[in-house]
Amino acid sequence: MHYALVSDLLTKEAFDERVENKCEQLCGAVDEVCAAMLVVEELGRSHIRIGAIKSTTTALVSFFGKILEVTPPREFSREGGGGREGEEAEPGLVASMILGDPTGTVKMTLWDAQAAAVSELEVGSVVEVIAKPRSGYRNEVTCAALRPSQVRIVETKRPPKSEAMTVPLAAKILFIAPVREIPRRDGSMSELLEIIVGDSSGTARIITWSPELFEELEEGMSVSFAGLTRKEEEDVVEYVAGDNVVITPHADISVLSCDAGDVVEGQTSVVTGVALSASQVRTFVTRRGNESRVKNIRLGSEKGTSFVNVACWNEAADAAVVAGDLLEVINAQAKLNKYGEIELSIGRGSVLRGREGTGVFGTAAGMIIPRAEGLTIDDGTCARILSGDTKLPPAAMARVSGLCTNSRILVEEAEVEELSPAALRERLLRL
Repeated sequence: MHYALVSDLLTKEAFDERVENKCEQLCGAVDEVCAAMLVVEELGRSHIRIGAIKSTTTALVSFFGKILEVTPPREFSREGGGGREGEEAEPGLVASMILGDPTGTVKMTLWDAQAAAVSELEVGSVVEVIAKPRSGYRNEVTCAALRPSQVRIVETKRPPKSEAMTVPLAAKILFIAPVREIPRRDGSMSELLEIIVGDSSGTARIITWSPELFEELEEGMSVSFAGLTRKEEEDVVEYVAGDNVVITPHADISVLSCDAGDVVEGQTSVVTGVALSASQVRTFVTRRGNESRVKNIRLGSEKGTSFVNVACWNEAADAAVVAGDLLEVINAQAKLNKYGEIELSIGRGSVLRGREGTGVFGTAAGMIIPRAEGLTIDDGTCARILSGDTKLPPAAMARVSGLCTNSRILVEEAEVEELSPAALRERLLRL
């Protein structure tokens, strides 16, 4: 079965010859199956982990997986005739199974003879698979070949659960993300829109591939969603809104919230607190060879001395945070980190943002300077971080006014000083 992985590189005869040579080189220490795997790996088509299937670009993939679920085969009618006029086509068979390893799970579809043989496979056993990733599906493959394997897979991720909701979900809109373009396998683009909602039990993410469904929604609204699909994976719950979803207004809904000092493991809520410290962004390479970034924030209680750790990943790591900022964390599950401390992780489907606090209206003048914390205005003795929608050019001299809180200014008005070449020359001479 391993030849299928390299059939575009050499003939079957050439492959068999390489396998035979490999067995001879190793003096019979491996069987033909192991030798075939070694040859495939030498040709650059080695096995991958299940978690890497969604990002692969090859036509075929090979992997080991533990059988977590098996759906028995069912018959279906084929389109067209059986080859002769008036003759009906023989019914086909289709079955599926969920395979897993420590990096993820994948649904595999089997057809006809392979589908008929699934009764011979046991849940908990491990198989070696060659499969074709399904175009347009991130975690689905079609089986090309498989065989039982003696490879041991001790731990696996749990397969995702999906069910159509029979009752509406009533919730308050907490956050609406910008529309994102997602590339399909065929190279075309699709649009994804996500929102975060909450109620008295916690928070969750709702996604839709039809952004127009959420056009009328605004943050702070309480609405009812009918026709959602509920998905659960690794204790994380999210909802999918298809074209049949119906959204109607609802009475105001209270949302589960807590202070940073009262975070409970496993809870997903809106967490509020004050930034005690924020680390520099750290860049590193993951085991899969991808570059990742992280910033760590210590979020303190507003009513005591306790705190919770917050890890901000990738885009979230770019958020400008300084000590004293009032923050809220939305839809980040509280888990124990490797040190046994409760930690909130800000990544996909979660949000870190500032909260308006008490402050005074003030004015500041100086040069606009980009820093790691964000755009600042510096008068030579003090630098303040600028927030708000006003865009100011770096290196310009400006005067801004707005609400001053800690080391920030929420800019309401800004005036940029126009410098003549002579004035700029004079300033450089003074320096």
